[in-house]
Amino acid sequence: VDGASTGTTKDWEELLVGDVIGRRDRESASLGAMGAAQWTGQFMTRPHSLLDVRNYTTVEEWIKTLPRGCKRTLKKATPEVQNFTVIAKPIRGGQSAPHSSYAHFRCVVQHEVRLLSNRYGASTNAFINALAEAISRYMGTTRMAGSIREYRDSETDTVIGFAHEVTKGRTMRGQWFYCDDDAATRYVWFHSVRDLVQRAIDDERIDVVDLGPSGSDAFTELKTKYGFESVVDWPKAADYSGDFIYEEKQNEAETMGDDMIRMIEALMERQATQEARRKDKD
Repeated sequence: VDGASTGTTKDWEELLVGDVIGRRDRESASLGAMGAAQWTGQFMTRPHSLLDVRNYTTVEEWIKTLPRGCKRTLKKATPEVQNFTVIAKPIRGGQSAPHSSYAHFRCVVQHEVRLLSNRYGASTNAFINALAEAISRYMGTTRMAGSIREYRDSETDTVIGFAHEVTKGRTMRGQWFYCDDDAATRYVWFHSVRDLVQRAIDDERIDVVDLGPSGSDAFTELKTKYGFESVVDWPKAADYSGDFIYEEKQNEAETMGDDMIRMIEALMERQATQEARRKDKD
């Protein structure tokens, strides 16, 4: 195919191809990965790594509590030093997810291949398993609610990673993080954690940052070094009981499901009226 007639490679790679999904469906799709089975009493999930931010007024106060090595790492994990940019992109109801492109899928694939190769060794089987896992995870993250922080190389403007977060109740959840091989050496994950903690501290509605369960003991230990405690009964500390929290006007343009909602509301109002009439007759 002639690239000149179809647009640049970058245009093709960043074309959004995800399903158009309504806000309520996105919220429903988010609950499983957030661990709703445990806070609804269905079954126990894996321990979550939590940081209570109520005792901090600035992100610098949190950094002061960390070991010296962690402080050095966070100093390196900046856009200026590592030559990347980061931009917030809301996931809007009634639209394709802002990370539903090949460029973002490439990050997920490289992330999973790297993890499984490091764990089991590089092999054809490891690649196939990683690819299958990447497809599943990519489909999952692009169907969920929240927002992403998108990381790009400052010189090439190439997508090198993204962090997906969801805020509900009084908890800010780092839901997913994926990056390509290049970003893995540029402290992008550490920047994403610092950024998440800073915004949680600055938001008076938020009490806890939740980095969720870990795929390995080593990753749990890494989170612990940054002040995140691995908690078995984590719903007692992380309050998810409230509504999903969005940016102002994030879902303003959505109309998906409005007709169904109006029908349900009308049926509920009709039922309430009928019950009131029966009580009057009695």
